[in-house]
Amino acid sequence: MTDFIDVNTPASTLAESVLPVEKPPRRLLLWVLFFFQYAAIGAFFTFLNVYFREAGLSGTQIGLMGMIGSMVSMACAFLWGYVSDRTGKPSILIGGGAIGALLIAQVYPLVKIAGLHNQFIYFTLIGFVYSILAAAPMTLVHSATLAILGDQRKDYGRYRMSGSLGFIVTVLAVGFLYERAGLDWMFPIYGVLMLVFALSALRLPGRAVHLNDLGLGRIGAMISQPIWLLLIGTGFLYWIAYNASMNFSGVVLKTMGASDSLISFALVIGAIIEVPIMIFSNRLLKRFGPVNLLWSATLIQVVRYFLLARMTDPAWAVAINMLNGPGFVLFMVSMLNIISRLAPPSLLATAQGFYSAVIGLAGILSSLISGIL
Repeated sequence: MTDFIDVNTPASTLAESVLPVEKPPRRLLLWVLFFFQYAAIGAFFTFLNVYFREAGLSGTQIGLMGMIGSMVSMACAFLWGYVSDRTGKPSILIGGGAIGALLIAQVYPLVKIAGLHNQFIYFTLIGFVYSILAAAPMTLVHSATLAILGDQRKDYGRYRMSGSLGFIVTVLAVGFLYERAGLDWMFPIYGVLMLVFALSALRLPGRAVHLNDLGLGRIGAMISQPIWLLLIGTGFLYWIAYNASMNFSGVVLKTMGASDSLISFALVIGAIIEVPIMIFSNRLLKRFGPVNLLWSATLIQVVRYFLLARMTDPAWAVAINMLNGPGFVLFMVSMLNIISRLAPPSLLATAQGFYSAVIGLAGILSSLISGIL
């Protein structure tokens, strides 16, 4: 594997349409988007499995729900990316998906309020619809950012950093709030944060380069490259382990006697460490190359998993999860950098969607295995 990957596709075969962009993108908009997107994730997903557990669901049921949600996200991630490349209008897809997701999320507490039996079935159906809608913003924000940055894609980490800040602020705040006021507050808080995110996403510019035909041949040629297959295989294994360590971390720590505030801090400490690494991620990419950073991040996560598996006191999770900062950031920025080099401009969102689908597939296996364990 080399540090620089490129796809040399003849211009005559691209069949791309070039449309005028609405107006020069504002880099501040990217900061706002990432901040509120990950603020919403921190307020919602950090304690969603804990909410299900307190509602009476078993670990196996929670794992099965996660698996189904990942299956839906896997299929829809590729679809949303492809639609974005065909239409060149990521703003509408991101904003519409976010609004739909925040609305359907408000149905979760109604199941408990109504006193419905078989809550597992209702939660699963809600999660099914939610996963379809939420896949759009989760997939397209990254590809839209890379398209806006263009040749300056190494600066991606500087903008994604605001997402880490948003995650930190909300997780620390809601941990104390939920401990005192209850987990039902996560749903309106998530709704408000996602609404701000959606309104901001609608200000994104249109894509200047997009597909003018089905482009199936080019998609097949892109994903059949040996370097692409190796890259995707690496990401698949990485995300199986990562999803297991994060999705059930709150449940495990709760079982070990941790308070909600300790769970929040144990999960947010990695995000705190992320911030300085995000700031200097462009320099690290230039100095060491994305491939070297990719393997370094993988090794760091292996060490973290080893320590978590041998942890006997939940308080140790805070120190151990500090490794998640470099382990997550270096892997993410390196993977996105390589994908943006590998994909033709007209397939950038599709390539990101395909990678997100692989993450979803990893989530399926991760949820099933960790739920049973």
